[in-house]
Order: sequence, then C-alpha cells, then structure tokens
Amino acid sequence: MKILSLGLLITFFSWPANLYAQGLFDFGGEALTQYNRGKAEQDAGNLKEAVRWYKKAIASDDKYFTAYNNLGFIYGSKGYHAQAIEWFKKAVKANPKFVEGYSNLGASYLETGKPEMAVRVLEQAVKLNPKSAIAVTNLASALQESGDNVRALEMMQKARKLGATAIKGDAGDVNRGWLLEKQGDIEGAISAYRSAISANASNSKARINLGLLLIKQGQLNEAQALLEKAVELDDTNAMGHVNLGYVYLQKERWVDAESACRKAVQINPKSVLGWSNLGLACINQGKRGAARAAWEKAAALNPADETVRRNLERLR
Repeated sequence: MKILSLGLLITFFSWPANLYAQGLFDFGGEALTQYNRGKAEQDAGNLKEAVRWYKKAIASDDKYFTAYNNLGFIYGSKGYHAQAIEWFKKAVKANPKFVEGYSNLGASYLETGKPEMAVRVLEQAVKLNPKSAIAVTNLASALQESGDNVRALEMMQKARKLGATAIKGDAGDVNRGWLLEKQGDIEGAISAYRSAISANASNSKARINLGLLLIKQGQLNEAQALLEKAVELDDTNAMGHVNLGYVYLQKERWVDAESACRKAVQINPKSVLGWSNLGLACINQGKRGAARAAWEKAAALNPADETVRRNLERLR
C-alpha cells in the first residue's frame, strides 16, 4: 500500500537585531531620560524595571514610538505575543513611518498564527523601506505561511540579495536553508539547517525541515531522532507529528505511527496527509473502521486524492 509523500510546512521569522535604535528624532527632556533608564534596565536584563520606565516615558510623551516598540519586544520575548501586538500597533500609530515597528508587528502576527494579517503589515514595512532585509525576509515568511509560495520565493531571493543570509543566528540559517531547498540545492539546505540547530539546539523548525530532507534521502534513523526532539520542543507543530508518523510507518511501528498521526490531526484537522497516514497506521493494525474513518476525512478534504480514493475502495 502506497504511503503518500509528505508536504513541507516551514514557519520561521526573525526579530530585528537593532531593536533599541533611537528612531527618527530625539524626543528630549524627561521622556528621553526615562526611556534611557528603561533601555539600560533592559540591557541589564531587568525587564520589569525596563517596562516600568518605558511606560513612564510614554506617560511623559505618548508619541514615544521606540518605547512602545521595546515594550512589544519585551512582551514578545516572553511569549506574550497578544500583548506584544498591541504595543507594536501603538508604535506604528505613533510613527506611521516606523519600518521596524511594522516588521515586529508582522512577526508577532506570524507567532499568533495570523499570516494574512502579517502579510499586510509587512508589505507596508517593505513599501516604506524596500532595502530592509529583515522586513523582506519576514514578508517572505508570511507569504509562505499563507500559502503564496511563488511570492514567498521571490521575496526570499530579494532578501538574499539584500544580505539576509548575513542575519546572525539560527533564524537566518533556517531562511537560508529554505531558499536553497527551493532552488534545488538540497545539500546546501541540509548544511544550513544543521547550522541553525548548532546555533540553537531548541530550533524545532530547523529540525523538522532537516528531518523531512533526510526522509527523502532515506536516512530514517537520523530523521526520527530529529523529529522526536522537534515535537518534544514544540508539541503544537502538526507537520512535525505528520513527518514523525511517516518515519514510524516506514519502520512498521504502527502503534507509534497512529499516535503521531492522531496528534497531527488533532492540531490541524485539515491535514490531508495526517488523516491519510493515520488510515495507513490503523489498517496495518487491523482497525478497518478507524482506517475507513480517517480516509473518509482525507477524501472529504481533498476529493482529488487518488491514493485515498483507492484505499477506500479496497475496504469495500
């Protein structure tokens, strides 16, 4: 029985490196003093104090857009992305030409699973500064996440020309790996993803992307190790579970495959691959009813899928 090939879902974004720039003009006076105190506290890692002083700066001058921006960054870095979004909104409202604010707002929308909203604000960032490698890279991420792979690849190629490959850290390596993969340089992509993992062992996206490439090369043992760690680090990534389920299917570990695929469709009920592979895991355990139910779900989501249709016909 044929197992469907696996798709690829990449989610990546980069926080701008220069988050503490003074902005477009000097506010001066008390607000500047309070802002500088907040920045000093933030640089020292005293985030609660930084928040307090940034809010004081805003109270002194409600147009202090860099204070809003840094508050957004602090909340986002702690995982409070909804709050970060509100602060970044205030930053760009206070200064509608603040490219960094739009880029950060777009990145936060990506983190909260709103790629279409991310595209809109990141297009504004790129319109304001077409040479911003960070804004262009984040726009590519949002486009890819929203399903517009053609424009996403175009933006990544543009980002590369602007120097996005020089972005330090694992996020830049993931972006580079994705671009190389799309250009057909699989070995280069593998090297980039390995570099991302080396820079940040907790980068689950790099592990998932590398795991998929290794699956395609038949290196199932390493792929399994990468994917098991990836879902341990991020249990909410459906494609990580789908890909891990595929490895288990290849190794005839039917129970583990069923568990991984059920987790995948729990996270993303619209995953055709998840339902299809769940059917395979079930049928190989003699669970005909469960297999039929899974394949019917897959067929409803994608009626044109010939493999799923044939599998259902065999059960009649």
